[in-house]
Amino acid sequence: MWENNEYRMCFREDSILDFERAMLSSGECSYLLPMMFISSDSKHVVYYDCKGFVPLSRYTVDKTEDALFILEKVLIILSNALGYLITPAKISLSTDTVFYNAETGEIKIAYVPVREEPAGSSKNLLYLISQLKAEITDGYRSYLDRFAAVVYENKYHLRELTNRMGLLRRELYQQTSASS
Repeated sequence: MWENNEYRMCFREDSILDFERAMLSSGECSYLLPMMFISSDSKHVVYYDCKGFVPLSRYTVDKTEDALFILEKVLIILSNALGYLITPAKISLSTDTVFYNAETGEIKIAYVPVREEPAGSSKNLLYLISQLKAEITDGYRSYLDRFAAVVYENKYHLRELTNRMGLLRRELYQQTSASS
């Protein structure tokens, strides 16, 4: 995975479809890290171009405001991936696959296909939420719990989840600015 400023992984040949490979290696989907595929007889390796980006696992995200910002960006990226025929439910979401650029504040995702049959993007999103929630120390962790409950209901499309995230971020802002 991430080592010496390089991100790479081995994959099963059938885990990434040919048209997905073409799209992911072209760099057209600017929200996902560009990928370079190398295959030999029995080994399939992908290298990610992550210049300037570091996985979230290298940071401590201890403020709810930052966690909600990251989750909103992830939702936007997943929505945009659909436009490139990349299925959000097939994208593994964790602090190891979500990358951050400290200079620009940009978020990108390394397309790592889920290992088992996709159970829906909500399962992947709930995992990322639980990882972010584990580091929160500012006393507003309940906002992540509330968003996780909305995701768990699984009634909403990505665009609706993004809208709900925006509402939560505004509510948190009002609460924290009122108590300041």
